[in-house]
Amino acid sequence: MKSNNWKSYSFLLVIMMIFTMITLNHTDLRAESKGSYHLVGTGPGDADLLTVRALNIINAADVIFCNPKTKEQLKQHINFDGKEVLDGYGRLFPFYGKDCSQLTEEEKTRERMSCEEYHQKQTEFASLTRKAVADGKNVVMLSGGDPTIFGPGIWTVKELDDINPVVVPGLSAFNAAHAALKVSLGEVIITSPFKKEGRKDTIESLAGHDRATMVIFMPRDFKDVFARLSKVYPENTPVAVVSYAGHSNKETAVIGIVGDIEKKLDGLEVRMSMIYVGKALEKAQFVHNKEEKADGKGKFYLVGIGPGDSDLATLRAMKVIEKADLIFAGTRIKDRFESHFEGKSVLDGYHRLFPFYGKDCSKVTEEEKAKEQMSCEEYQEKQRELAAMVREAVSQGKTVAMLDNGDPLIYGPCSWSLIELNDLDTEVVPGLSALNAANAALGKGVTDGATSNSVILASGWSVEEMAVHQATMVLFTMRTEFKKFIDSLLKQYSPETPIALVISAGYAETEKVMHATLGNVLEQLGEGKLPFEYLLYVGDFLAQK
Repeated sequence: MKSNNWKSYSFLLVIMMIFTMITLNHTDLRAESKGSYHLVGTGPGDADLLTVRALNIINAADVIFCNPKTKEQLKQHINFDGKEVLDGYGRLFPFYGKDCSQLTEEEKTRERMSCEEYHQKQTEFASLTRKAVADGKNVVMLSGGDPTIFGPGIWTVKELDDINPVVVPGLSAFNAAHAALKVSLGEVIITSPFKKEGRKDTIESLAGHDRATMVIFMPRDFKDVFARLSKVYPENTPVAVVSYAGHSNKETAVIGIVGDIEKKLDGLEVRMSMIYVGKALEKAQFVHNKEEKADGKGKFYLVGIGPGDSDLATLRAMKVIEKADLIFAGTRIKDRFESHFEGKSVLDGYHRLFPFYGKDCSKVTEEEKAKEQMSCEEYQEKQRELAAMVREAVSQGKTVAMLDNGDPLIYGPCSWSLIELNDLDTEVVPGLSALNAANAALGKGVTDGATSNSVILASGWSVEEMAVHQATMVLFTMRTEFKKFIDSLLKQYSPETPIALVISAGYAETEKVMHATLGNVLEQLGEGKLPFEYLLYVGDFLAQK
């Protein structure tokens, strides 16, 4: 046991040494006369879902706000000696910015403390943090998951705006849950079951989009949620419930249909669960690979390495890269992780092979053919080539890793490999999405809109269809003409609606945020050409002060 612990510790030391200079360059952790405040996403579940960047920032901290359970979980990676660790400040968002005298009796009874007591603790936290930063100390607040998606600590960024707070992105339970399901997602509706009068983003109003998957956070009353779903979805619509996403020793997934999922959950532990609803689940591969892999057989990993800089990869991703015998990686990924590939077989040219997978080439239209760089037959030949190499390597007991930018299952070009290789032992290592990184760059809670707590992830194919809900939208723009997005959005949102462009999310040297409104953004941009890597945000959460 001691030997294994030493190996794990040695591995982390190497990783930290390699990435420390990158992290220090853009976080200015050790300024001579002034400290810093970071709200750090620690990911869901297991400690190895922490990113290298988060690890470095926590290790450099003098003061850490976290609970004893989190400290215990992270101590295999973090040396807490000499650090001041403070408990009791993790969930203080209730009533922040509210006038206590204006609260209803119902609002008062929801929480464990009074409005005044919450305000007192919020003031206490802010005072402690400002003093520590003024004394030159580096302060971090640890937040499970992604701090910007239903995160309890995002209020601290607003409160401490005067000391330049920084949000460090973390994996959401959302990223871990669809990794467990092994399902590729395109359009996604992230929401909650809360009922608020006058809102357009209820479960009922958001349902009905064939290409979209609804993801419901915090479904506390399952009976009520399933009753609501049954009224707006056909009973044969696929549904999945993932519990304890990211906790390898507890994580479970159950899949069914709207008509039978409640029965399938009888007697199961469903606390800390998320519900997925939509046709995309028909291709979920988690039902495979239930049996233990045969002796002498290897394994295939689809690994999300995060967007932008290499220190946004998780510790788990780095460990898989370390042990892999055969790695598939594109040129840009090879450049970012070159020092970790020494002595390994690394193959390029197999990254974007999803076009025409599973299609009959004789039925492909001329329009479809014209969109791609190769013919249907050429793509399918490359797909077979990759599959053959993976199967041969796995049969020889080797570990094979396909590395993909961001979250490999959100508009992921390599997700087809899970279907093709479902006869092998496969695993998805969840990765930080450009969404998580861009949220952090904005420094705001994307689920904290004044008129919407839901977030719709969409693309050029679906922007007009999804905009009708007037919820917060995050558009994965890819190759879509920018003006098309604005024209489509203006059909549903007012010209005064705030928007933001996050360019090169996750790249410390080039990441930029541009704020505008739908009505003036084209004028602000002028003739300037946007790069390929940018996300477009729309919603009143951007106006929250």
